[in-house]
Amino acid sequence: MRNQFLNTHVHNLISIIIPVYNGELYIKDAYKLLICQNLEEFEIIFVDNNSNDNSVEIINDIIKTDKRVFLYYEAVQGAASARNTGLRYAKGEFIYFFDVDDELFDNALNALLNVLRTNIRLHSVHGNTVKSKIRLKDTKTVHKDTEKLTIPEPYYWGVRWMNYGTLPGTPSFLHRKSVFDLIGCFNPQLRLGEDAAFHVKLGMECKVGHLDKNILLYFRHQRSTVSTQNKKQEKVFTYWEPLIHEHIPYLISNKVPLAFKREVLVRVYGYIAKMLALTEFYPNRKQLEKKLLQDIKPLHFPIYLRPFISLITLTGNLSLYKVYYYYILNFYIKHFVK
Repeated sequence: MRNQFLNTHVHNLISIIIPVYNGELYIKDAYKLLICQNLEEFEIIFVDNNSNDNSVEIINDIIKTDKRVFLYYEAVQGAASARNTGLRYAKGEFIYFFDVDDELFDNALNALLNVLRTNIRLHSVHGNTVKSKIRLKDTKTVHKDTEKLTIPEPYYWGVRWMNYGTLPGTPSFLHRKSVFDLIGCFNPQLRLGEDAAFHVKLGMECKVGHLDKNILLYFRHQRSTVSTQNKKQEKVFTYWEPLIHEHIPYLISNKVPLAFKREVLVRVYGYIAKMLALTEFYPNRKQLEKKLLQDIKPLHFPIYLRPFISLITLTGNLSLYKVYYYYILNFYIKHFVK
């Protein structure tokens, strides 16, 4: 589904969209950091997502001193809905999403902007993400920027980013606003994994370049949404949602390269087995198996693989899952998925 955004935009203006949920500890520093990027034309759009701390008060204090800063509200919880609200109000030709607890390297945004200005056929560009448990000033980076621009063949990024571990952070990207007319926006059904789902589709449908420059410091602190979720459940349960709500429908509805089809299917058939192996007690596994097979319709679970899934459901044996995944499933994908 494509979203309708404001048709008017300001040439060369970057709209910086920042979803905020209880971000009082980071908002002032995030604002100062963005100002230090020395952009010529920009607006900062904060979207409050039901904060119950002092976030709104802090943002309103900033607005009093800077007319380039705006605050909007989104009642539906989740970064996807908050970012989509920011998009509806964005006036810029270029769109940049930032998270209040992350940091940017010097001249990051101007470097990305220069790429899109000088490469008019590019829809989006992204740079390098550095993941760290400490702040930027204390983080040592060994990579030296070459600022080399790489523009791979079509579908390359979409296939690569199906492996979420290779996906750069959302704030390492700069997009033309036209991207969101082409592929829509973030899926509000997804409370987590919405960024991965969006960027896989971006990589499949748009021309995306990579700038070899450190752009984003992704701050992996214990209070972050991802860290909190990872403590609650195994990642595979989280990754299942974008798979069934985005990747499977995309696979079914579009002509895709074989590499993408295989990447999606190995996850579908692999995740089902792993979730079953991680679930305690046979009645729970049996109920989950029924739900998961319903989730993937109209895909059909291959007859070749069904006996192994039945065994995993029966035993809940994680070692059996590993044999299934590394040998049986990969053999099936390689020889039977055409």
